[in-house]
Amino acid sequence: MAGKSTFFIYIDDTGDHAIYGYSALCIPVEGYKDVLGRVKQFRRQLRDSDGIYINKEFHAVDFCAGRGRIAPGIVTKRRRGEIFNLTLTWLATLPGVRLFNAFGARDTKLRTLERLINRINRSLEEWDGRGILVFDEGEELAYRKLVRRMGVFNPMPSARGCWPGGSQYRNLPIDRVIEDPFFKMSRQSYFIQLADFCGYAMLQRERPTTSAKKARLRLHESFALLEQICVKEANSRDPFGIIRA
Repeated sequence: MAGKSTFFIYIDDTGDHAIYGYSALCIPVEGYKDVLGRVKQFRRQLRDSDGIYINKEFHAVDFCAGRGRIAPGIVTKRRRGEIFNLTLTWLATLPGVRLFNAFGARDTKLRTLERLINRINRSLEEWDGRGILVFDEGEELAYRKLVRRMGVFNPMPSARGCWPGGSQYRNLPIDRVIEDPFFKMSRQSYFIQLADFCGYAMLQRERPTTSAKKARLRLHESFALLEQICVKEANSRDPFGIIRA
């Protein structure tokens, strides 16, 4: 990873009644226009092949379930599954793009997000980079409060039981995240929609629905298509680096 880079980091959530997770898609600022151009071209290809509206929001749960009018004609559930996998395969080829993922219990979702942001901050240190967090709208107050607190007070336990001097915790504020997080409506951001696809693929891997496992496309195996861009260093005990809160 090239040093002194800045990244737009698009984060979207996923979950069910028991677990809650986040996927964070990192786009290098210096390559942003090129990557955005590739996204637009991909959407034009889907318009030409399947009639899918270029500006139609992709929300994975509805998309894969066959809900919503996404084209002038019918796009079958099977074809939507094929497009879902095609999108993940294509996403993994985008230059410079990286993906962080985290999962935890639903009732501790902010703790899961905290662990994700800490890992992002650590990776940015390793990459000698900076990051700008961009979330989907809906949790502005809680997420902004969390990031602000972590920028000032962020107690971290020692992996060896205690820090030099005997303390179990050390205050390590995040210093690679720039400013407060930004918030965008998902329908206005291709990248948040792509993070949503990543999160849904992760959810199906962790807790696959019966329909996803029975379908010919086996959507519970789709997350593996993203392996190439997953930041595996985030958790060396997981084959895809998924952080476990």
